[in-house]
Amino acid sequence: MTTQKNRSPAKTESIESIMESIETLLKKLENSETPLDQSLHTFEEGIHLIRKAQKALSEAEQKVQVLIEKDGDPQNTSVAFDEESQ
Repeated sequence: MTTQKNRSPAKTESIESIMESIETLLKKLENSETPLDQSLHTFEEGIHLIRKAQKALSEAEQKVQVLIEKDGDPQNTSVAFDEESQ
């Protein structure tokens, strides 16, 4: 008997959704009463999600790079972040 998750393989998850899933898995791993075999499975799921998030971030970075290029040459653009804003 196999169990299937209600996720469509064709639909991509948002990075926020992936991060929420990772946080949920971390909470499971932090529970000291979780059996070892279940912890290993949870860890494996976490690694899969982290790789998925890395791929999504890499793709987003590539899209940003394309958007800031003009006539094939990267533009010297900088983004200033106000560190003191709260």
